[in-house]
Amino acid sequence: MIASLATGGVLLAGMIVATGYAAVRLPGTARVPLHAGMPEYRLWLSKRAGLSAWLAAGAAAFALLAWLSLSRMAANWASSMRLTLLPAVMCVALAAEVAAIIMAGLSGRDCRRTSRGRLPGLPGGGGGRRPRREGPSAALGRWCRAR
Repeated sequence: MIASLATGGVLLAGMIVATGYAAVRLPGTARVPLHAGMPEYRLWLSKRAGLSAWLAAGAAAFALLAWLSLSRMAANWASSMRLTLLPAVMCVALAAEVAAIIMAGLSGRDCRRTSRGRLPGLPGGGGGRRPRREGPSAALGRWCRAR
């Protein structure tokens, strides 16, 4: 049980580090998405509010699940459930926060296309023959088209 709490604490510390990194590296005008399920239901917050919301959600999840795992309510649960629930939820929270920070970094890029159909700021301009690909540049393209 102590290992579960320690692992969850390390993942919460990772959320704190990611928030600090984003606070320094993202521009002041960056908008951080707060996911509410489907991508269409993102709520774009200011940098400070978005980073604070992600960190508060992670801290609240850690506190709630640590209390629940240590309480008498969880006494009848399988030991594997008590040991893996907190780290699993914290891992998902950290991954979601990092994804939001990446999206905030991508949203600051310029979406205007040049006369040759290239995206400025991307390596190689992103122009020419475009193979089907997934990744940050494909996400940027979808984001620019939706805007």
